[in-house]
Amino acid sequence: MAIHKAVKWMPFLPQTPTSPVIVQKPALEAPLTVPDEKQFGLENFGNTCYANSVLQALYFCSPFRDLVLQSTDLSAPTPPTNHQRTLLSPTPPPLPPPRRKSDRPKTTAEIAPPPPPTPFNIPTAPPTLFSALRSLFLFISKNPSDKGAVAPSAFIDKLKESNESFRGSMHQDAHEFLNYLLNKIVEEIQGDKNHKDGSFDGSGEDCDSDHGLTLVHRLFEGTLTSETRCLTCETVSSRDESFLDLSIDIEQNSSVTACLRQFSASEMLCQKNKFFCDSCCGLQEAEKRMKIKKLPNVLALHLKRFKYQEDVQKYIKLAYRVAFPFELRLFNTVDDAQDPDRLYELFAIVVHIGSGPSHGHYITIVKGPHSWLVFDDHKIDPIKESEIPKYFGDSPAGSAYVLYYQAVD
Repeated sequence: MAIHKAVKWMPFLPQTPTSPVIVQKPALEAPLTVPDEKQFGLENFGNTCYANSVLQALYFCSPFRDLVLQSTDLSAPTPPTNHQRTLLSPTPPPLPPPRRKSDRPKTTAEIAPPPPPTPFNIPTAPPTLFSALRSLFLFISKNPSDKGAVAPSAFIDKLKESNESFRGSMHQDAHEFLNYLLNKIVEEIQGDKNHKDGSFDGSGEDCDSDHGLTLVHRLFEGTLTSETRCLTCETVSSRDESFLDLSIDIEQNSSVTACLRQFSASEMLCQKNKFFCDSCCGLQEAEKRMKIKKLPNVLALHLKRFKYQEDVQKYIKLAYRVAFPFELRLFNTVDDAQDPDRLYELFAIVVHIGSGPSHGHYITIVKGPHSWLVFDDHKIDPIKESEIPKYFGDSPAGSAYVLYYQAVD
């Protein structure tokens, strides 16, 4: 798979006119604070904490949020053109003659500040799940208030309509939801021939989905390569596969670094699991290992805390203590990987609270512009960075389940 150039994120908030006749200047439409500083909780509809936790993590993934906001949503009302505004607008009154410099100074009323921006209203029936996500992000980022809560009912309704697995009242898996959401966005964008995702390839040219690179691919996609070495003829064969999130096995009292090392450890293929070598034209013993060939811009690292236990014949939760760093380098890369020493910074943690996979609760810890914050559905509380290790696991506070890292460059 080709190595793509790094994307230069160019944040931009699409402007929504408050009237089909009068279009305010962009300065009047801008939110009172930047999107990163918004603190809006999400209402829980009984069992939707799995979605709330992932949505908060994605909102605070600034390059993802920015690309979603500047994407073209063909379902949104189209602002009138300049010609339409001319036809619809009443004839303006004649302008008063210009004042001379010696005229009286302006009064307080004449220099009064503009009215506060009008909040964006969330459509009740978005046509796609991506449109529902974009509308939710728009509502939060353009809201005149800095803090508050919002009921993501339109998004949840569209989610249930899109996938029956999320329609019941059972406890859902946050990682499975993340995986479904990213793949669904890809599907909807690629199915829309006219969609523009606002991305740039570094050459100044717009990059749309016609090239197969959606905003999801540009941010989350990486490439794994499986290298298999025949122990008879020493021939090495490799097979590439792309990923949007990386799932790793965990062990008790370990670390993310140790788990990644184990992920790329050599595995012997022998006895019933022998490898068919094309050079030898037969089954042979072989050595297999998995490495990262292309590093993603945003790394969603899934700790596999739920596994099937044969003796009890059901899934159980592994509440193991797994330490995770605030800065991470993926050392398990192929020899010719581009920028193998790329540095990642942790910006969000989805935490599972509870003793089993079929029940419990999800919260999200995000790195805001001034401090770390805990989003527990509609509640938001600050947290000191020194307190985050209590979410390593083996604690009533909960266990880190999905870690979100963003490349520093």
